[in-house]
Amino acid sequence: MFNDTESQIEGIKKIFEEAEREDNWKVNEPMLYSFYFVDDDPEKLEKLGEHLDKQDFDFVGIFELGDEETEESTGEYLLHIDKVESYTPESLAQVNVEFSKLAEEFEIETYDGWEFGEVDGADYDEEEIEIESAS
Repeated sequence: MFNDTESQIEGIKKIFEEAEREDNWKVNEPMLYSFYFVDDDPEKLEKLGEHLDKQDFDFVGIFELGDEETEESTGEYLLHIDKVESYTPESLAQVNVEFSKLAEEFEIETYDGWEFGEVDGADYDEEEIEIESAS
């Protein structure tokens, strides 16, 4: 899904426009971006999180995923990283491509997408793109 930037740009533009229109966010200013990776091996996620932490991303944590209905463990884990940054649709699409490649390099099952919100958290109302696994 994140093999190229062109296929993502229109969707990201729509999300940015909606956030500006409905939430009065200034998406051209620094926003809090969260990025997610999913795998059944928390140690692999830990290595990726440490790698990204060295590249100025905030390693938030690794969380065990539960079934939405039963809340029982799915056997999968979620790596959550954050960065306060200003992205354009084009630059965010490029990050998605790079993270997809990084997931392959670290043998992570999937780069699972991103969401963003205001940095101050006062009106933190997340916009989210769900990413399908390319496998």
